[in-house]
Amino acid sequence: MRPDKLSILRLFEDRSQYLIPLFQRGYVWTLTEQIFPLWEDLIDRMDAIAAFKADAEKVGGAEKLRALRKHFLGTVVVGSAKGGSADTIPTREVIDGQQRITTLQILLLAFRDVVKPLEDEGLDYSLKTLTRNLGKYRERGHHLKVWPTNVGRDVMQALSDAGSIEAVCDRFPVKGPKKARYERPLMVQAYLFLHALLAAQLRGVRYDDSSAEPLDELDELLNEALGEDGSAEPTIADQVIRSIEKDNAVAPPRAELPLQADRAHLLYETLRDGFQVMSLELDDEDDPQIIFETLNARGAPLLPSDLIRNFVFLQATRKREDVDALYDAHWKAFDEKPAENAKKEGERFWRKEARQGRLKSVRLDLLLYNYVSLRKCEDLKVAHVFEEFKGWWESSGKGTEFELARITSTAKHFETFLLPNQTSRLGLFCRRMQLLDTSTLTPVVFYFLEHHDPESEEMDQVLGDLESYVVRRFVCGLTSKGYNRIFTTKLLAELSKEKETSPDALRAKLLDLSGETQNWPSNAEFEQGWCFRAQYKGGNTGKVRAILEALELGKRSSKQELLALPDGLSVEHVMPQKWETNWPLVTVDAEIIANRKRLLHSIGNLTLVTQNFNSALSNEAFSVKRSEIVTTSLLTLNAYFQKFGDKDVWDEQQITMRAKELFPLALKIWARP
Repeated sequence: MRPDKLSILRLFEDRSQYLIPLFQRGYVWTLTEQIFPLWEDLIDRMDAIAAFKADAEKVGGAEKLRALRKHFLGTVVVGSAKGGSADTIPTREVIDGQQRITTLQILLLAFRDVVKPLEDEGLDYSLKTLTRNLGKYRERGHHLKVWPTNVGRDVMQALSDAGSIEAVCDRFPVKGPKKARYERPLMVQAYLFLHALLAAQLRGVRYDDSSAEPLDELDELLNEALGEDGSAEPTIADQVIRSIEKDNAVAPPRAELPLQADRAHLLYETLRDGFQVMSLELDDEDDPQIIFETLNARGAPLLPSDLIRNFVFLQATRKREDVDALYDAHWKAFDEKPAENAKKEGERFWRKEARQGRLKSVRLDLLLYNYVSLRKCEDLKVAHVFEEFKGWWESSGKGTEFELARITSTAKHFETFLLPNQTSRLGLFCRRMQLLDTSTLTPVVFYFLEHHDPESEEMDQVLGDLESYVVRRFVCGLTSKGYNRIFTTKLLAELSKEKETSPDALRAKLLDLSGETQNWPSNAEFEQGWCFRAQYKGGNTGKVRAILEALELGKRSSKQELLALPDGLSVEHVMPQKWETNWPLVTVDAEIIANRKRLLHSIGNLTLVTQNFNSALSNEAFSVKRSEIVTTSLLTLNAYFQKFGDKDVWDEQQITMRAKELFPLALKIWARP
């Protein structure tokens, strides 16, 4: 084999064609599983190159800066070039990496079509040579850079010939006559997604910006079924994916804005300089089928934590340190600690999968992800953890023993994040953050735990302020998008740079945050959201439960507060969601109905019930339901309903009164200076 390191552009510069042999499977990459992460990597590198160029200008030249890291896209294995003449094209069989090669070519086709309105001759010609073998050929399809297996050839031909997103949509609709529905081929979906986001990016609109398009009822039900947070604002990427699934015409977001040529050139530069692909070219005597089978043999892939362990102890070996002693003291538990409630023999604690926000990986990878974020004060991706760890470790200079000790110390705290308890302030904080689906502040908490005991007054203030910030913003309906930048690249970075470890420093920085996207809501704003805003919607059950659990604990006396909340608590609407039968309105008009629907999901109408509650009575009249809540629940939160009689009513006025009565307790729990 002949190895070579290539850029994305270099993969397609030659006048040749990648031929996908029949023993390969067809194109299987999907938008959410592979295309979207690739797009995130692309924008990450584009941002990094833009920042690098700005820094180079400040210091007087790129040579004065550390070389910019290239993102490794993986390996492709190809055969040697065969054939080729004036009217035929040399071809290379793709033995491994065909999904990657096909997707990158589709990306370039979309880029080619997006920049056409700019009428940039240089850019147009460069992209033309990267997406088409120029010349006249005898064989059908020889002008294509990638020739898929049989089932994908017509699709690739259509994408190459179309020249615009409109033509692709016309050729591959999702709706036909007589309500017929079609599913677009995966290569078409990839093109439409990449085209729409490329066009948005060139207009200054990011994929993770909030979309003005609200979720419809079907989407909210889908999110709830999938366990996703229905309150999360749909992003530009979400909007595009839904449009690809539903609409014949997929319109690029914010199409009224002009395309910016400088952004197009920066993107081209990113494709040229920001990525690296390892290309292995086979010799003629190599058997492609045997190599394909070997490369795709079943085996456990190495996780980022595996790579980090290997790297750390290889470095220690080279320094002639006592590797066995280091391993026993600081890493053995990561490999051998038994899992809690193990369902199968040999299951390990740090190898179990866990979820933090949108991140899903084994626990050890999540620990190291948050730990590297703490050290670098940067928002990272789990897939990049090893590369980022390696870069940080090599620049640390603190010594293997010192750094491993810090990791193992942090790991003890992270166990509380993974399995929160109700016996400590940190445990309660972690429980609530899990329910609130907010994990981006983990590195900030790690930072203060390195300087303060978890049971200290200082940590009480840190955890209280962070929890208040998150809860108040949720109650007020403010976006959580951008929390990674707020907590890590702003607050943590500033605190670390200034070597500030006092809770007052964090409080001052939280109070300084301004604007709806990041401010810490005032008491007046908090009260308005608390009393009148619908909190329960979509997949918000966990978030509302976090608030109601905190109220329950806050109402308990000193003798009661040590009792853990029972498992199986669920959120119940006092006035039911299906209120029409037993909870009629005296006067019916659109405004009154809208007010009821809003207050129906507000804090004043929500409580917690145990598994003993007869859910069959949920929609009954208040006299029946009140009795069931009071008799089946020992929760202090539900003692409120004991004062009502069988003839009393529960309406909008009572809902608002209960919210206002609970608000002073909310101010105490989630205080703001």
